[in-house]
Amino acid sequence: MEGTSRSSLDRAHGRLGSVSLSCPPPLRESVLHVWFLDLKLDRESLAVQEDMLSAEEWQRVRRYASSLPGRRFIVRRGLLRRILGGYLNRPPDEIKFVYNAHGKPFLAPELSSDLQFSLSDSGDKAAIAVGLGDPVGIDIEWLRTIRLDRVRISPGTVQREVAFRGNRSAGEHSFEFFQAWTRREALAKAEGVGLQMLSRQSDAYGGEDNAPTDPGARTALDRRVFHLHALTLPAGYVGALATRPKSPKIVYYSA
Repeated sequence: MEGTSRSSLDRAHGRLGSVSLSCPPPLRESVLHVWFLDLKLDRESLAVQEDMLSAEEWQRVRRYASSLPGRRFIVRRGLLRRILGGYLNRPPDEIKFVYNAHGKPFLAPELSSDLQFSLSDSGDKAAIAVGLGDPVGIDIEWLRTIRLDRVRISPGTVQREVAFRGNRSAGEHSFEFFQAWTRREALAKAEGVGLQMLSRQSDAYGGEDNAPTDPGARTALDRRVFHLHALTLPAGYVGALATRPKSPKIVYYSA
């Protein structure tokens, strides 16, 4: 099955195109590939991914307090290496990463200065966004019921974006919270900063209703803002994508 664009994915009720991780489709400007993947923790899957990790990544695995997060990191990083290796036509174990001051990973300069990516995981799923040129940020969350009065976040961030109405159910509150949360996380990842460093008046908007009306101002703003896009994901997940282009073509894949 070929990769699926947003419009056809909507009609297909969330089915994703299935392709080989080691042979991804060609990537073009103004096109973003979003991979939605299972973090399978069976022995065979772990063995495949373990051989790809670097010494630095194994140090990170050993720092996890319990084995489950460590195993998920192994599979998550192994899948990322396989996908990026496919785009670069390199073996997964040759993929090298560098990190900025906030811990955001980038491909080592000797591998590519143009290929951009962002990774998010929640529950037993992961999402990887890949594009060319401009930074990209992705975040997904597994939908679950939460008590908003017990969520500890800074005033004026996510809770300000959530509509608190007394007649809404806990599930509806939870969806609104995670929807707002993923937008903030995606933007922070695109900017390469921590969520706590994201300004209250970030240069971001999502759609024509929030865009500047003056064409000159819009052109100047487009050079520095990130546009936020809701992701079309399988049932039980919500996600957001932050991009420089206002209307990129988003193509979804699974493996």
